[in-house]
This record gives sequence, structure tokens and C-alpha cells, in this order.
Amino acid sequence: MGLKIGEGHFGYVYNCVDVWNNSLAAKVMKPLGPYEKVKASAEAELEKLMHLRHPHITYVFDAFEFRETFYIITERCYCPLKSLFGLEEYNGFIWIKPIARCLLQAVRYAHINQFAHQDIHLGNVFAAFAKNEMNADDPGAIQFKLGDLGVAKLFSEIDAANTRAQWMLPPEVLEPSEFGPLDYRIDIYHCGLLFLHLAHGSELRFTAEEIKEGKPRELALQLPAPYSFALEKALRRHVPYRTADAMELWRDLNSPEPAQAPQPEPEQLELEEKTPE
Repeated sequence: MGLKIGEGHFGYVYNCVDVWNNSLAAKVMKPLGPYEKVKASAEAELEKLMHLRHPHITYVFDAFEFRETFYIITERCYCPLKSLFGLEEYNGFIWIKPIARCLLQAVRYAHINQFAHQDIHLGNVFAAFAKNEMNADDPGAIQFKLGDLGVAKLFSEIDAANTRAQWMLPPEVLEPSEFGPLDYRIDIYHCGLLFLHLAHGSELRFTAEEIKEGKPRELALQLPAPYSFALEKALRRHVPYRTADAMELWRDLNSPEPAQAPQPEPEQLELEEKTPE
């Protein structure tokens, strides 16, 4: 066991190494309730990690209980995406598509298996390196992984009470009667927000009123094509008119750039949002 490298709502994360010299991360569950409740939470997260095994979802190695404390052992990634903003000469448009190719595959796999992650943000998507077994000094090839399935839910279990950060609440959580049902498209909205952060090179924060007014989508419309086209669809407030799934978002991100991307007038935004493609 090594030093603490992170902390989430439900647990602390420490770096650790096993006898095979694998670089791992140990999530130590916080005692947020009675023993049986914490145990059930740990078992539920482990079950999701075991069920959703995918190359772009953090891999679970082990889980155990020691002295009435629960540990989940996963691969250790290099850093969360928010650390990218500290790079010299950061350019978000270089990073969006490589990250999207990995992340959206993971999201689609989760959705095929009827799970919504519900908590996709810069702190839960990681840069990782594939180890070069022949050269210990080579960091390896970079790839990206979706982690922390603690609040992931089956489609049938999604409701407004699930834990989420206030600044990233989708409009349908704030006002379902206006913006539509709570379903797996919460993840599409969160992916749109994440790519918007990457494009701007900073963590954006929105108030509940700004979210309901469509501020994230307005910012997306200001981006160059094809990002303006792809992200404005993913960030539409009304769920029925939002990007349908992860594969459609990937296709939109790779759509041919028009000769001149039209920029709608402010008074047209609401009309366009309510008009299906």
C-alpha cells in the first residue's frame, strides 16, 4: 500500500503494488453508514465492475474485507483528465477525438448492458499507459478509461435521488416535467459537458438556472465544426431531441466539416432545439 492519490464521495483511493509488480489502485470504502450498508455498497460496485469488463473501463483485479473495511483493487491509471489542463501549450481540440473514441466505446458498452454511469466528468475519466514489458523506462502507449462506477445504475433504477455533483446536473434532473425523462441520455449530456470542458481547457461550472437556460449548449455552438454540431446536440436540454446514443455522438464528432458552419441567431436557438433533425 502506498500514498493516498484520490478521494470520492464513497471512498479513498491509494496507490498500491502487488507481487507481480502491477501498478494498482485500492479504493477503501468510507464508513458512511452501518457495516451492512457499507458492505452492500462495496459488493454492488464490485458486481458492476465485474459485469462491465471492457478495455476502456478500469479493470478490477481483486476485492476483499480486512478488519471490517472493504477494499476494491483496480488498475492504476496515470491521471484524471483534469490534469491535462496543466500541460504546456494545451490544445483541447487535439485531445477530444482520441478521448472520445475510448470513452464513447465504454459508454456504449455500459448502455448495451442496461447501465447508466451517471457521473462522467473530468475526475472520473483517466489517461492510462499500456506497459511496455520490454522496456521499464518506456511509459507505453496512452489510452483513456472510464472509472468509478459507484453510482452507476440499471436503467430501471435511475431516479433524481442518485448522487451527482450539482454543477453537472442535466436539465431533466432539475425539471423533468419540462425537459423529459431521466434515462441513459444523462450520460450523453455528461459526455457533451466533458468534451466542452476539454475544448475550453478548463472546468466550467454552471448554476441551476444556467443549466435550465441552456448555457452549455450556447457555448457549444460557438466552437468550430464539427464540435459545434456534435456538442450542441449532446447538450440539448429536451431529452427527446438530444443525441440518441454514444455511437451517434462519435459519428457526429467525425462528420465532414461544412464549407461554412451556420451560426444560429440567439432567438433561433429555442426553435431549433425543439425541432427534430
